[in-house]
Amino acid sequence: MKKYIALLLALVLALGLAACGGDDGGTPASSDQPAASGNAGGQTDDAASAGKDDPAPAPADGAMTEAEAWAAAEAGTLEADPKAGYEYSDSTGLWYYSNYPNYKDFKADGKVKVAFVCKFASAWFVPKADSLGETVKGAGYEYLFIDASSDEQAWLDGIQNIINQDFDAVVMTPVNTALLPDAIAMLQDAGIAYLTTDDPGADAYGFYSPHYGLDDYYLHNELGKYVAGKIAERNFFDGVNDDYSNFLFVLQDSPSVEAIHNRNVGFYEAIMEAYPDIPEDRIIWLDCGGSLSDEVMEKFSSTLQANIGTVDKWLISAGGADSVVPSVTLFKEQGVDLSNTIIADCFSTGNPYELMLQDDAVKNCCFGVGLASAPSGVGMGEIIIDLVENGTPIPGFTGYDLIVVDADSVQEIYDTYY
Repeated sequence: MKKYIALLLALVLALGLAACGGDDGGTPASSDQPAASGNAGGQTDDAASAGKDDPAPAPADGAMTEAEAWAAAEAGTLEADPKAGYEYSDSTGLWYYSNYPNYKDFKADGKVKVAFVCKFASAWFVPKADSLGETVKGAGYEYLFIDASSDEQAWLDGIQNIINQDFDAVVMTPVNTALLPDAIAMLQDAGIAYLTTDDPGADAYGFYSPHYGLDDYYLHNELGKYVAGKIAERNFFDGVNDDYSNFLFVLQDSPSVEAIHNRNVGFYEAIMEAYPDIPEDRIIWLDCGGSLSDEVMEKFSSTLQANIGTVDKWLISAGGADSVVPSVTLFKEQGVDLSNTIIADCFSTGNPYELMLQDDAVKNCCFGVGLASAPSGVGMGEIIIDLVENGTPIPGFTGYDLIVVDADSVQEIYDTYY
């Protein structure tokens, strides 16, 4: 088994009997991969130095230690190799380490056990946990969901519990990402496969755990492309002045919230690629704070009031999942014809779906990225099954599937997930 081979190799090294070699060993040649960002996850210079005690098991087959790999990543010389455990994601700009060479033999005891150690049970996490469980149990695996109820010690105890029970793989959503370095070190030492979801984080060196989550820019850039197509299909710009003076593109942004900002940037760039003639002075970026409904209402209300006399066509982008209801409310209060509006947001609650299903005018002007937790549970289960059955390394980063919500799909998506 890989873990025991690794331990034996470490003993041989310690006795000085031989130096490790082979195709996977040594310092990688220079590559085009970007260097890792410094001090990710609170990693210190001491933690990255080769002289630091390595909390992870000895690397198998002569591979470099994680400390050596992190130093190479910072120098820009580390090569991505999923079977060595190291992978770079262009989507996130991060390096990931899975500990793949040191996983134990998953079926050595004749069973496979998978756990989800979650920070708390909620309307978001329960469907994810249930679909993950159904997926792995369908493959004949055992499954355990551990609810830490927002207690940091309970969450760490959950990690220790699955180690004590000899689990094979675990999905983690930590109460606090500062808990991840210790948890990952424990899992690495036990040879247990791991990945995070919703809350990404780094280990003691700076490598992120394999992660299944949101690629915010990509999702809303694709939504922007879809909306651009609908704009053309509906002749939405008919009646707009040549100088766009009666048109306004409003981005209900939250610059301090990286995810929301990336969504708006993605949507904006897709629209501008399709319609490059839109002048910059017809584009307004609002700072909606945390993008809560009352913050959106406050910021957009003043913009609407200032422009209602001259603007006939409105294109709205948001990413905070709470824009549809306040925007529609304000438009209706001002007597704006909703057929002259387009509102785009991410839909992670039932509110925008229900509003669309109650009003055909709202249904036809709203577009969204549907954020549904259950499909990600299925996806993570399939990744774990592929690892166990086929030896396929867990990808460094896996983005949620794109689900576009519009008038044609809203009923089906709402019925399926909400």
